[in-house]
Amino acid sequence: MTGFEIASGAVGHEAEHVSTHGADYQAALQRLWERGNGVSSWGDDGLFGGFAAAYAECTQVSLMALLGVSGEITGTAEGLAATARNTNVAESAIAEDVGRVSWA
Repeated sequence: MTGFEIASGAVGHEAEHVSTHGADYQAALQRLWERGNGVSSWGDDGLFGGFAAAYAECTQVSLMALLGVSGEITGTAEGLAATARNTNVAESAIAEDVGRVSWA
């Protein structure tokens, strides 16, 4: 015995929660992406050209980093769901095998 147990029902339930949070996060990120960097609202008088370019680049890098976080959330949800599925399959197979054992 390892002392390690997986409550597959609870893991599956939490996988759904994480998946929902991932979808919400991705939707919020999409809204940020569509909004753009906001530099165009500053006007183009040339005074802030260098700052605007740096700001736009920082915004782009930040959004790409957040996109990576979104992928991790989605991957975590998929991993939890796979763990719940695999645990159920393993428990079913074990129960079936134990049922076939003849105790003489």
